[in-house]
This record gives sequence, structure tokens and C-alpha cells, in this order.
Amino acid sequence: MEIRLPFRFNSPTFQVFLVGFVCFCCPGMYNALTGMGGAGRADTTAADNSATALAVTFTICSLVGAPLFNIFGHRVLIPCAGLTYVLYVGAFLSPSSAFTVVAGAILGIGAGCLWTAQGAIMMSYPSESEKGKAFSIFWMVFNLGASVGAAVALGNEWSVGEANQVQPTTYYAFIVIMTVGACCGVILLPASKVIRNDGSRVSLHKYSNWKREALEVLKLFADWRMLILIPLMISSNWFYTYQQQGYNGGGYFNIRARALNNLLYWLMQIIGAGAFGWLLDLTAIGNRKRRAYIGNTIVLVALLALWIGCIFIQKRFTRASVDPDLNPDFVMMDVYSDGFGPLALEYALFGMADSIYQGFIYWLMGTMTNDTERSARYVGFYKTIQNAGNAIASQIDAQRTEFNIQLIIVFVLNMVGLVLAYVVCYTVPDVTVEEIDNLKDGGKEVIVGGQVETIEDGGGMPVDHGKLETDH
Repeated sequence: MEIRLPFRFNSPTFQVFLVGFVCFCCPGMYNALTGMGGAGRADTTAADNSATALAVTFTICSLVGAPLFNIFGHRVLIPCAGLTYVLYVGAFLSPSSAFTVVAGAILGIGAGCLWTAQGAIMMSYPSESEKGKAFSIFWMVFNLGASVGAAVALGNEWSVGEANQVQPTTYYAFIVIMTVGACCGVILLPASKVIRNDGSRVSLHKYSNWKREALEVLKLFADWRMLILIPLMISSNWFYTYQQQGYNGGGYFNIRARALNNLLYWLMQIIGAGAFGWLLDLTAIGNRKRRAYIGNTIVLVALLALWIGCIFIQKRFTRASVDPDLNPDFVMMDVYSDGFGPLALEYALFGMADSIYQGFIYWLMGTMTNDTERSARYVGFYKTIQNAGNAIASQIDAQRTEFNIQLIIVFVLNMVGLVLAYVVCYTVPDVTVEEIDNLKDGGKEVIVGGQVETIEDGGGMPVDHGKLETDH
């Protein structure tokens, strides 16, 4: 008797879901914890320095992550990378600030590898008509993890009221969940065994080598589309520092209010990703170029409205006004305080805006290629630029820069990046055509819309597509 699963294990959709589950357990829990501001540490300088160390190594290892993905594969990278999240959370149980910073640096290495592999899978596995759907599935599962983690934290912190520290039991719960997620990475299939619904294989590549990868990564810095997207990419995580360390974790809210804000933030990520990914695949509103313009405009208008609203909210407090040494009469805002609702709503909408911002970047890069190797390099470039910005933002915060100045900086960066992105939207083709090399037989293939049209062997002779799929 044959046991039939209600899903196809080797489908792109299910593989994207599995990657989402790994991120549910690892980055999702990490986001839930850091979303309360400095991971709840009293020593915010150590938290800032750890975040900077993380961002610096994340920046470097994102470029290295693409070669590692193309050489060793994601079934090695993802489990090892997931365990670095376990180490990082464990470091917050230690009184040593130095250990926390070192753990942040190690996490940056793992995160660079994990997110490069994730992005390559999410961008290249689905067909062109389902790339928005793939983002939605991944981002919703991933942020469901952050939401569950935030709910766990909220449950643990609710009774502590005015306290300003995360309880040890919160860390213990996250360590267990992260360990499970890291181990799940080993059941992912190799790209060569993943088959789309139309029968086409996701990848026929052989493993790459360091020389080839170094040359291909350098070529990214000559791609004008990637260069013009740098402002959009560099500000894509910049706002996390202000939102998490300033708005939510700057001292205006107590730990219970911060935990509730955090939960709402990640829940709205799920809603935003689901709606926006569906919209980007909706052919009823036009071809891909038109959908690129529409997506860009939605993100721009949403961010513009939220940042303008935040300027008025930020007038309520400064670093000095929430400092108990300088202002001993200040009382932190609690969930029961008057006026908490609108501030919580603003923070929740930050989460929705983040999901559509990230989704638009991934989808836009996905229109440039359907190849797994190139997707890994594009995502590696994106993550490199993104985390360079995150490192700068963390150090700006570590220098005790006023919250309103941080707000204006990220506001301007977001607007510049989104306006420049219209130039790249103009180049979006309705169907992506590209030539792919590094095949297992040493030949080349022309891919039109993710479908193999012609294949040449190493001697330049056409090869029967059906035979190649059977052989490989």
C-alpha cells in the first residue's frame, strides 16, 4: 500500500514553506526577542555593539554566502547557520557584555549564509507567475514564528508590569525552538531534485568553484540596476534600529507594553506579506512592469504616511525625558495608560510596511533572474548592502543620537530609495530571458520565463531537453 502525502514534497512551494519554517524557529524567534528593544538587556550599549558586530559580519558574509551556497549547497549551510542563533540567545543569559558582542559577530556569519540560501530558494524555485506567492508563503510562515515568539515573551512578561528586563524563561523557550528549527534544515531537498508543477527542474547546475564565484560576485558591482537599488537596499533594515531601539525600546514603554507592541508588529507582517505578495502576482492589474510600478507606489505612499505620522508621535519623548536619572518623575507608558492605543497602532503598521518593503525588493530582483546561482548572488549583494546600513544605524544609535534625528535619516533614505527604484521598474520584462552555464554536462541553456528553451552541450551542439532531464 502506498502512503500519499497531501502535498508534493519536491515542489517549490513546499520547499519554500520548509525554509520558512526554519526561519520561523530561528530568525523569527530572534526578531521577537530583539523587537522588544536591545533584547531586553539593561546594558543597551552592549546590545548596540552586539548588533553592530552582527551587522558587520552579516555584511561581509552575505557576499561570501552566495559562493558557499553555490559550492556546498543549502543543506549544509542552513542547519549550521541556524545554530548560531541558538548561541546568540544563550549569550544574553551571560553577564559578560564581551561574550554578547562575540556571539553577535558569530550570528552575523550564520545569518549571512542563512538569508542568502533562503533568498536564492524563494526567488528561483517558483515559476515567474508565482514569485509573489512564494514570498507570501515564506514571509507569513517566518513572521508567524516572530508572532509566536512575541506571544511567548508577552505571556512571560505580562505579570512583571513595570519591570524592564526579559525573564530567563523567555530565553530558555527561544533556545529550544531555535534548536529544533536548525535541525529541520537537513530535510530540505537539493535544488536538482525540486520539480515545478509544469515538470521543469529548478536547477541542472553542477557545484561551482571559488574562482568562478569570485568573478561572478565582482560583476554585480558593474550591474547598474543593482547599483541604483543601493539606497533602497541600504535603508531596508535601517529602520529596524529606530523602530526597535528608539520608538519601542527607547524607554518610553515598559516591558509589558513593548512586548504587546512587538506581537502586533509581527502579526501585521503576516497580513502585509499575504496581501502584497498576492497583488504582485495579480495579472488582472497588468503585466509585470505595470505591477512593478504599482507595487513601488504602494510602498512609497505607505512609508511616507507612516513616517510623517511618526514625526508627530516622536515629539512626545526624547532620550533625556525618559532617562530616570535626568527625569525621576517620568513614568513609562503601560498597556493600560491613556493614549497607548494609537501608539501601538503606529508600531503595528510599521510591521506591515516592513513586509511590503522587503517583499517588493525580493520580487523586483526576482524579475531579473530565474537561476538559482544568480539569485543567490543577487540576494547576497542585497544582504551585504542592507546590513552595511544596519551597522551604520546601530552605531548612530550607540552614539546616543536623538531619536528624532534617527527618524529623519531613515525617512529620507527610504524616500530616495523608493523614488530611484522606479528606474529599475522601467526595465522589468514581461518574461525573463537569460543564458545559463555551469551545467552538469558543461553546456549552456537558454531559459525563457524559467523554462528551458535550448540547451547546448560542451561542444556547442543542441541536446534533447527530455533526455537531459532524465540523465540528471
